Amino acid sequence: MIRTILDLGILLSRQVLVAFFLLGGLVALLGWLRPALLPGWSSRHRLLVTVGGCLLAAVFLGIGVWYLTLEGFAGEVEPLVTSNSWLLEQGQELYHPIDGAQQYSVLYGPSVFLTNGLFLKVLGPTLTSAKAASFLAGVASILLLFAAASRRRNDPMPWAVTGCAILLFWSHGFGIYLVRPDSLLVFAAAFGIFIVSRAGPRFGVAGLAAVLGFAVNLKVHGGLYFLPILYLAYRRWGPRSLFWILTGSMFVVAAPFLLHPRISFLNYLVWLQNATLHGLTVQDLGLNLRFTFLLLLPLLGLAARTGFRRGIWRGQGGLLLSVFLSLGPVLVLAAKPGAGPVHLLPLVPIMAFVPALVWISARPADRALPSSRRVPARGLMAGAALTIAIAGLVSEYRATMLVAWQQDQAPDLAAEVRGIMAKYPEMNIGMACGGENASFRWTWIRPLLVFADHPVLIDPISVMDCCLAGRPLPPATQEALGQGVVDVWLVPREQTPFEKVNWYPPHEPIFTPEFRQEFLAHHDKADRTEHFDLWFWKKDEGELLPDRPDWANAASVQSEVLAP
Repeated sequence: MIRTILDLGILLSRQVLVAFFLLGGLVALLGWLRPALLPGWSSRHRLLVTVGGCLLAAVFLGIGVWYLTLEGFAGEVEPLVTSNSWLLEQGQELYHPIDGAQQYSVLYGPSVFLTNGLFLKVLGPTLTSAKAASFLAGVASILLLFAAASRRRNDPMPWAVTGCAILLFWSHGFGIYLVRPDSLLVFAAAFGIFIVSRAGPRFGVAGLAAVLGFAVNLKVHGGLYFLPILYLAYRRWGPRSLFWILTGSMFVVAAPFLLHPRISFLNYLVWLQNATLHGLTVQDLGLNLRFTFLLLLPLLGLAARTGFRRGIWRGQGGLLLSVFLSLGPVLVLAAKPGAGPVHLLPLVPIMAFVPALVWISARPADRALPSSRRVPARGLMAGAALTIAIAGLVSEYRATMLVAWQQDQAPDLAAEVRGIMAKYPEMNIGMACGGENASFRWTWIRPLLVFADHPVLIDPISVMDCCLAGRPLPPATQEALGQGVVDVWLVPREQTPFEKVNWYPPHEPIFTPEFRQEFLAHHDKADRTEHFDLWFWKKDEGELLPDRPDWANAASVQSEVLAP
């Protein structure tokens, strides 16, 4: 019985359009057959919304704390963001030349790495502190939305807004908790909503300028998420406020490139240009449209409750237009290979808040519902709420179980890597990819090497992006293999070093046969652990240790390298 219910929930969570009309129709039918089942809004409903919001917030917090304690990551991009954040704190270049030996840069803006790097520096370089910024960003987003929607005591509206936002976050799976720019973009959007709702003009203009610039420096299109927020600022403070907000945000965007000596604007532009060569795809179209429909359900539910022609929508045309002007381009950008619904995640705060704002701003007389429309309207509202709830709860349950299962497959992986570093304390150690699925997930622990000041030559995510853009690995990267800038490579056990296919279609190998042959010519497998083979650089007898670039001297290697 339980399995049948779970399977039905999974089916409805995947077919959200069907779920909306099916559930809405069933509730409306019950209302016609038994009118007492759909009573008007009462104190009991207010209590239910409040209790439900509290429970969702508690579970949201609990999942975040649980993920903080895991010694591993749930997403493939998290190791790159974490490693690059610490490298920047340690004085490495954030955006290296695209034809340089090191290949670890990506198109994310500097705010991602400066923010995560700050937490790593203050809390110390650990896997827990690497996740702290994303965790706190998610929690702060919920609190800011709650505060922005609060108008009076004992009002269930803030709980409705935050509960809706949490369920929409969860409907994407685990994305809100991951060490990526997206959770920080969610925070920026929620902070912008709070500012435009509660702040005065002086602090509001300065605050929005800062948070808008921060968002653009997370992802270059971050300003798209702020179109509804900027419209609300215009409506509240006038057109002059927009001039100062946009002007101030330009200074915030420029600040990291002007003030930080290791953040090159020109190299950043090169990596952005590299991303423009990726093109668009319909591979994730179904997922993007599913999540878009979920984002629109709060508005659809309100429309079902009031009707588009009623007075509640008077004066809201500009706000609704700004919402769709934001949603449309973001949906197009979500068609970029490797993007998908995660690009839509920062729209959750505004899509959860706008219906509440429309309702709060309306006159009580405009909220009244004609008796002839009560049953179908309440049915569709219930259908929207139930669809969001099922999609969010089922998706998050499955995502959390998957993360837990993956962690259980290699629970001692972090301790194993620490043991390798303790066994070879005077050697530069690097992580090499090899194989797919679980073998690739084992390599996600590589920030532990970076925290211990081991050099980074290659990050596979960066290489994938370059391959998709038609850029092969530069010759300098292959030459670095023979120079011994890395003494020991950790390769997933029983896998061929650097044998990895691109996740982007047509899924071709990201490393050439020549690159792998170069590696095999200069390295031998001479040790192993439970999850890794250790490949050592071969130094000819009597040969002096070659001059290493500064980035390869992190571990101060001065001893002989083990020979097979």
